[in-house]
Amino acid sequence: MERLEEYRRKRDFTRTREPAGEKQGKTTPGHLYVMHKHAASHDHFDLRLEQDGVLRSWALPKGPSLEPGEKRLAVEVEDHPLEYGEFEGVIPEKAYGGGTVMLWDRGTWKLKGKPKPDRIDIELDGERLKGSWTLTRMSGKRQDKHGRNWLLIKRHDDKSRMEDSLTVELDASIASGRSMQEIAEDRDATWTSSANGEAPPSPPDPSVLTGARRAKLPREATPQLATLAREVPAQGKWVHEIKLDGYRLLARIEKGDVRLITRNGKDWTHRFPEIVRALEPLPVDSALLDGEVVAMGSDGITRFGQLQEALSSGRTAALVYQIFDLPYLAGYALASVPLLQRKRTLEALLGAADMRTGTIRYSDHIETHGSAFHERACQMGLEGIISKRADSRYQQKRSRDWLKVKCVSHEEFVIGGYTDPSGSRSGFGSLLMGAYGKQGLVYAGRVGTGFSNRLLERLSATLQELEISRSPFHGSVPDSRSVHWVRPELVIEVEFTERTRDGRLRHPAFRGLREDRNPEEIRMTPTKEMAAEGTPEQEAKPGKSAARKRKDETSLLGVRLTHPDRVLFPEQGLTKLDLARFYEQIQEWVLPHLARRPLSLVRCPQGRNDECFFQKHPRSAIPDSVPRIDVPEKKGSAEYVYVETAADLIGLVQAGALEIHPWGSRIDHLEQPDSLVFDLDPDQGIAWKEILRVAGTLRERLESLGLTPFLRTTGGKGLHLVVPLEPSAEWEQAKAFAKGVAEAHAKDDPKRLTTNMSKAKREGRIFLDYLRNGRGATAVASYTVRARENAPVAVPIRWDELNAALRADRYNVQNLRRRLSALREDPWAGFDEAARPLDAQLLKIMGVK
Repeated sequence: MERLEEYRRKRDFTRTREPAGEKQGKTTPGHLYVMHKHAASHDHFDLRLEQDGVLRSWALPKGPSLEPGEKRLAVEVEDHPLEYGEFEGVIPEKAYGGGTVMLWDRGTWKLKGKPKPDRIDIELDGERLKGSWTLTRMSGKRQDKHGRNWLLIKRHDDKSRMEDSLTVELDASIASGRSMQEIAEDRDATWTSSANGEAPPSPPDPSVLTGARRAKLPREATPQLATLAREVPAQGKWVHEIKLDGYRLLARIEKGDVRLITRNGKDWTHRFPEIVRALEPLPVDSALLDGEVVAMGSDGITRFGQLQEALSSGRTAALVYQIFDLPYLAGYALASVPLLQRKRTLEALLGAADMRTGTIRYSDHIETHGSAFHERACQMGLEGIISKRADSRYQQKRSRDWLKVKCVSHEEFVIGGYTDPSGSRSGFGSLLMGAYGKQGLVYAGRVGTGFSNRLLERLSATLQELEISRSPFHGSVPDSRSVHWVRPELVIEVEFTERTRDGRLRHPAFRGLREDRNPEEIRMTPTKEMAAEGTPEQEAKPGKSAARKRKDETSLLGVRLTHPDRVLFPEQGLTKLDLARFYEQIQEWVLPHLARRPLSLVRCPQGRNDECFFQKHPRSAIPDSVPRIDVPEKKGSAEYVYVETAADLIGLVQAGALEIHPWGSRIDHLEQPDSLVFDLDPDQGIAWKEILRVAGTLRERLESLGLTPFLRTTGGKGLHLVVPLEPSAEWEQAKAFAKGVAEAHAKDDPKRLTTNMSKAKREGRIFLDYLRNGRGATAVASYTVRARENAPVAVPIRWDELNAALRADRYNVQNLRRRLSALREDPWAGFDEAARPLDAQLLKIMGVK
């Protein structure tokens, strides 16, 4: 490749193992985008865009522009080989470009409009950078003699898709989660032969493994499957892995040819070109790898919805193949080799090819403390864990040697029909589910939640193509007069919180299409049969009351909900009824922090993306059943709402309340607050680790005063430190005390902290907001939703949970239930007992009279 001539000229490939880029003809055309962070002679970023079989590259001395209109110098450098897009590690100090390299972002890119020699308009779809940019070549005195100087300019997007807290200071790899220092300290990742000229590690020799036998690479294979278990095994030797939320794939490699096969034998090689390309350099003639392809978020959590979106859009560059087993290697069948030996061999194989991070990754495990591992996984909102016998052989069937212990339940069903949408919803209303029994497809219930707007449209179009005139179900289906029947060709996965005593699914929600499953594999079980009995459609006997009930309304906890299918959060397809059920389910967690406090609301009657407004005083939209209180004000009094029961919360949802902000006092002692809130509100670009640091130092200051701060994620950008009080001091005293604490803390670190709410003064700093402690001021309630993308929730956490992997919007309506079900005790246990009065001594310390 002539385009790599300069790249090769600058490197001595006898000293460095950087790829020479000599492989041709095997790569699949794509639109790979990569952003490296590079600590060389001068720290900078490297933007790389796949073009004509290479990575066209620009060095960004100050990193990428993040704000609309912001310009950053971009110096074009030599093209790099496509293999470079997988690299993270250390280039030897004396080699060209020597220093630490982090894979800071990656994904896909596309052109916007027609490219010109001096201007390229691009759209990036990375894990961090998302949106539109322009690369324009500079002219005049600002241009060097080679014409290499460009500007990278952030363009305005109709809808912001990047995290508000994103900054170029973010020191965490998108591939491994490591910091620059951690990458630098990992000498195994250095792109070089050792100083004494040793060769790179050789691939492992399978002939020495206990139980290995000579055999041909099988043409077809099926993966070993895990059996569902309620508890983590305690007897015997087991290893424990994170349960991944993706598609199971076997990778069959023979003489450089890579095929990707699903669990039911479908060839999906063409769907994952980047994974194929990443596996090609593996130093073996033949192998069979077992793993799962996943969409990995920046927090390290796999998300099935993002995986499906990547597949449907064809943007698969950011997907990861997590490999956890090795049934065959280099002429030897390893099925009878003990599991731990197979995993060690797999790790060595990937290590020999420098495949520790990037598109191909080794799926690690722990060997002890399985129950604690499961508990922690659930607290983090993960799916669960897989426990495997350490000495087990590989079996191409379901086995109790592998156990899956879930945090949340889900099952697979076949779609047999759908209903029309109601209200403002498009696409369809609900899907009719079934599974195969002895006499054919048996009806098993309906699911109508968990669909994004995009999925509703796409799936609706597919269902219309599958429509048939007669029901595919054996036997009768309740309330089927307006159902559209379809050929039973699509398999879906449905998540639910629990089964009721009669076997029905509680809070079922759509998780995704299972394109890797054949409908005939989905068999009816006793629990699936029970789920079909006593469905709401069957229980709703026609009668006078039913006839009077409007089609577009329902009730929950005795509260009338109009337009229950109205989508409030389009990213997840979260409806009004979904939000009401969410509060019904977590009422034991949310009410203790919320009950009997005057409330202000953020109402978005038509949903998050429509008009929203802040409301202190109730209007007719709020049901009369929600209690009110008259609060004295400077001129007369004003009415506020408060809640006492879960039904009152449902009433607020009926009124379109997407955020709930309580006072810091209860109605029985309105004028004496029982808590203080310190809101850490970071400016754009502040690194998360800086927010963590300030939270820790503020905690120390409060504890030095004899106060006990508790921690809460806000669902937005920052954190809340909440201090319980005995309700004794008046509002003015409490606010003055909080102001004194915040100002003293900001004074100790004026370059990074401020108590001035002016936007100009807050630039580049964290705003220590004490103003939420005044009379009538509010802060978002614990365990309540924010009117933000993906329905994040403000969540109390323990101090030992505060780490670099956490984010202020980590928990949302979809994953919070997993966390709560896994908690052994309240993260704020002891909150009430920790309360102390703001007595004269404390007030005096802060100069409050």
